[in-house]
Amino acid sequence: MWIGILVLITFSFCAVACLVISIRGAMRRQWHVFVALLIPALAIGGTIFDMVAKPLSYEIFGNPHLEDVPEGAKPLTDDDLIANYNGMSVFGLEYLEDTEEFVTFDETYNDQGGFKGRNSNGSKWSGGWDPIENQLCTTLGQETACYDVFQDGDFFYEANHRNEIVNRYRAVPYAMESPKEAVALSEATLGIVVPGHTLSGELQQYMDEPYFSASFAADSDVVTVARSNEAGGSGSEETGTYRIELVEEIGKLCLAGVMYIPDECFTLVPSANGFDLVREKGRVVAIVTTLE
Repeated sequence: MWIGILVLITFSFCAVACLVISIRGAMRRQWHVFVALLIPALAIGGTIFDMVAKPLSYEIFGNPHLEDVPEGAKPLTDDDLIANYNGMSVFGLEYLEDTEEFVTFDETYNDQGGFKGRNSNGSKWSGGWDPIENQLCTTLGQETACYDVFQDGDFFYEANHRNEIVNRYRAVPYAMESPKEAVALSEATLGIVVPGHTLSGELQQYMDEPYFSASFAADSDVVTVARSNEAGGSGSEETGTYRIELVEEIGKLCLAGVMYIPDECFTLVPSANGFDLVREKGRVVAIVTTLE
């Protein structure tokens, strides 16, 4: 931290020095000096402002991308964390601070203090976890992050020091894994079933409006997804793209820009409920109950 502060002070001094010399150059009508030093002064100053202004505004006004922990959610103690997270698998949404976007993710915690996870951006990680002073602390390499954890029914929230939710998820049982013997639809079958049709069902990761209806255009790559808090209800609508690919000799339905999916490919597997939309390693992302 101190190295970062020292670097920030050094560059701030450089920006001020360049600006002062640039102004003096203008006063002496040395326009080449004015222009030559004004550009780095503005560039360095703008970068520093961007680095400082956004975090400062978040501290004062809060992050507009995040929601506060709902009233009534129960804060978990160290004992609660141990009881819940030993052997627990979770599936939900995480907030990426660098890009300010939400992506789906799942993690598994073991009772030896280790955990591993991956998200829909393709990132994978593994490290250790510990309950420390009623916070869930995870360590990846040399970096440790600690969050307060709240439980609201089946749902868990990880919150920052401003009580804003950065990760939200629910515990998922093995039943959400697609059976290993299940056979996914082929590329040819997907080409018949998907374009020009509407797939409706329920998302399995936690988010508002879990019920969805996805309409796939027959003459373009556009997919329109309507979501609601109850089956057949009204809610929000979003538009993205889709494509059908053959990946490692397996037919894949790829979605981008909808349902918190940046760009990811899934298999469509017949199930007792209709079809399962399945990501890598068998995780069921959504259950498709209706095909029209």
